[in-house]
Amino acid sequence: MNLPGKAGIIRVLLIDDSPLIRLGLRSALEDCPDIVIVAEAGSATEGLAAVAKHTPDIVLLDLHLPDKSGLQVCRELIKARPQAKVLILTSSSNERNVQEALSAGALGYLLKDNDGAALVGALRTIAGGQAVLDPSMASKVLNLVKHRGEPSAAAKLGQLSAQERRVVAFLAEGLTNKEIGDRLGLTEKTVKNYLATIFSKLNIARRTQAAALFVEANANSAP
Repeated sequence: MNLPGKAGIIRVLLIDDSPLIRLGLRSALEDCPDIVIVAEAGSATEGLAAVAKHTPDIVLLDLHLPDKSGLQVCRELIKARPQAKVLILTSSSNERNVQEALSAGALGYLLKDNDGAALVGALRTIAGGQAVLDPSMASKVLNLVKHRGEPSAAAKLGQLSAQERRVVAFLAEGLTNKEIGDRLGLTEKTVKNYLATIFSKLNIARRTQAAALFVEANANSAP
């Protein structure tokens, strides 16, 4: 079913190599009046073609595909369509996969053992432009700070003002614009202006990419 342009409808493309998983996802989403699956694909090649054809609001993407990794697909998709929103849905709880997915531009990372309500909530959150991270993965991603450092990430963040770095730090905690504003005594509009400047300086398009840079950059200062 394809409902292009209908207000309030979240148009989703499924990319997963398991027909059984795709069937389960359809079943989990079929009773949601605001979510429509416009197409599905079982490989990276099929998925990228479907994205070009259907221009979905959100791509629900598995990491393990027969022809390319989901991370490669995410990078190619974001490069071709920076406005695209990607939610990784996978069985992999490897924290490095999470970090790499966020660096690639994904707006969310959710494990397949979550229930349908969690998936629906994640899709709605991402449709609104906010990031989603599986609750079981949040602490693992932050723990990367203790194990890995990227001087290039630190150098990039060095371009930012002290206040801009504070904003990025709160992004890494998963806070919304309003929550960041409350922490810093700023209006939500001012936070948005800060983010626009930060994204321009870092040459990125997503808040999750800024958060990933923060995690990597701070690794060097970890004991």
